[in-house]
Amino acid sequence: MKRSTTLIANRILLFLMVLIFSGCKKKDQFPLNVISVVTEVGNYKILNLSDYATEIRYVPLETSDLSLITYIEDICCENEKIFIYSSFFGKSDCLLFDNNGKFCSKIGQRGQGPDDYLNLTNRLIFKNFIYLIDSHKILVYDLNCNLIENRNLQSDSSIPLEYRGENTTGKSVPLTKDKYVIMKNTLYGYYPNAMLIEFDQSNAKLIKEYPNYVKVDKKPPGIYGEEQGIMYHFQDEVRFYRAINDTIFSISQNTEIKDAFIFDLGKYKTPLALTREDNLVRLTESKFIQPLKIIESNTYLFVNINFGIHTPEPYVSINRLGNPMQNANVYGIFDKLTGKLTLMRQPIKGKLGFKNDIDNGPVIWPHYISTNNELVTYISVTEFMEYYKKIDNPSPQLTAVANQIDMDDNQIVIIAKLKE
Repeated sequence: MKRSTTLIANRILLFLMVLIFSGCKKKDQFPLNVISVVTEVGNYKILNLSDYATEIRYVPLETSDLSLITYIEDICCENEKIFIYSSFFGKSDCLLFDNNGKFCSKIGQRGQGPDDYLNLTNRLIFKNFIYLIDSHKILVYDLNCNLIENRNLQSDSSIPLEYRGENTTGKSVPLTKDKYVIMKNTLYGYYPNAMLIEFDQSNAKLIKEYPNYVKVDKKPPGIYGEEQGIMYHFQDEVRFYRAINDTIFSISQNTEIKDAFIFDLGKYKTPLALTREDNLVRLTESKFIQPLKIIESNTYLFVNINFGIHTPEPYVSINRLGNPMQNANVYGIFDKLTGKLTLMRQPIKGKLGFKNDIDNGPVIWPHYISTNNELVTYISVTEFMEYYKKIDNPSPQLTAVANQIDMDDNQIVIIAKLKE
């Protein structure tokens, strides 16, 4: 009897060890920060907004001569403010609205003056301040649109020449109030580079460089993605990404860098050495797959991926000039808790994003995620009305918006509260 009990105990112990070993092995094989695109090619599904958000509201932006918006290049919603960067054919405006769409003020102006901006490469609200960043300066405003700091990126010789002026993308994000991560525009060599600078009064000083040991003989053509890169905040960290790396890097408050997420593209990865024929091909005709843009919430990554010839639903969109443009993009959502990537089908032909089953409204996809975990996007009045007229039983909220707007009005901001 004792021997039988011991044998059973040993078998149970062996079984538990096998389970533990298998679990560890699976974790090693499928780390949660690897976004496996290659395994999901061919698998697409329509996703409902109600599975990710609990409520939605529409905010028509006040329209006047001072607040007229041409083309929205950036949108940011923080501290009950809506920041819009409008840019079209050399005309650019930074506009601030309150949370109900009422116009507050313009912020700065484009020009050659000492407190003007010339070519904004980043615009954001961070910890109660508004940052307007170009390749030569960083303008900092309070939420009342008062200029409080003008920080020169070229005034201190401690910053290497390759990080100044035309040699840098000017793509920058504050890590703290006085520390900034800046990306370098690399033509060849180790690609890409970034640096951390700190301001002492108005002068910038180099604190640290972040080389990435991916070496290329020449810069791949910009046709293969946003080689100037993407930079954004997530909580207290700065994330940055360039398509050539397949890696989203993250710099924390202790100034250390880590791999936050890695795209596994397998055989679809763009090679470092491209042929002449590859250089000339359009994105829609590319045989490679390339993530282009990432937006991050507490739980998810919302990813815009160019699928080239592999796209299941090629479509035509209208660009800012009003001309038709061929597209091969596929949207995907990556669950950071489970490590699962889901590639999405178009709920309506030519419209990418979530099927809006909350109020039967327009298709939704984020342009921004707020620190309050809100999905923020926008829609033109024309597109909204075209969609509204096709709905059999529009919700009272949609009807109220339709009755409020005119066809020449500014865009409508859409805000959806995401589930935690």
